[in-house]
Amino acid sequence: MGRLGFADRAMSQQRILVVDDDLTLHEVLTILLGDEYEVLSAVTGAGALAKFGGEPIDLVVLDHRLPDITGLEVLRELRCIRSSLPVIMLTGYGSEWICSSAFKLGVTDYLQKPANAVELVEVVRRALSSRMATSASSVGGTIPRLLAIPTSAPVQRAVGVIQQRYWEQISLSALARQVGMSKHRLSHRFREVLGITFRDYLLRVRLERAKRLLATGGLSITEVAQDVGFGDLPRFDKVFKRHTGVSPSVYRSSICTDGNNQEWGDQIGTNSVRN
Repeated sequence: MGRLGFADRAMSQQRILVVDDDLTLHEVLTILLGDEYEVLSAVTGAGALAKFGGEPIDLVVLDHRLPDITGLEVLRELRCIRSSLPVIMLTGYGSEWICSSAFKLGVTDYLQKPANAVELVEVVRRALSSRMATSASSVGGTIPRLLAIPTSAPVQRAVGVIQQRYWEQISLSALARQVGMSKHRLSHRFREVLGITFRDYLLRVRLERAKRLLATGGLSITEVAQDVGFGDLPRFDKVFKRHTGVSPSVYRSSICTDGNNQEWGDQIGTNSVRN
């Protein structure tokens, strides 16, 4: 199930399971946390429960509304299997009853959709940091330094613009003007808040979108390159291979061979997909 080019990840890397049939959560968490954690996905409650029995999972990000059963039903089953596993619950309903039931079942945190990407990443990091600290203290190990992400309204707006217009030639100067901040200040805050540069984030968004389009197979590789904002195929091929370890054509053939046609969405809790 792992993405190509990341097979050499350390075995000790913590795993996040994202349970949401939209799969937008998966893309955003992969972009922002994929260098630190392995991000897995399930689109149904049954699929999530199957993973709990077969793979080591360190944290679950769970949407309440699923195609087969509710998130609360998944949570009840999970508590019988892994009573102490951290779970972050998401819902678009905002029901006090759902929130109350979730906390009674021991969720670590509860957020309403559409969730703020920066806030969600902060909650995920905090939960995993706490889990690792508990594990380390029990064996006398050292605790890795995991920094929580502070909130920043201009950076949140910048992230939203990139996710909605990633195929355009977005410049840092234009983006800074749009969010009401100087170019140099936005560059500094972007790196400070998200841990990567504006350009790196934009590139990751484009590559995740390219993977989705390659997996669905509806466009040629040249069309995929143009659709995600690359001006020419040779540059797209070079950048894609540098970041994933394989060319777009090899990635597509491997996905089709494995039957692993996963999709990556766009924004958390919304469906602003361009295609």
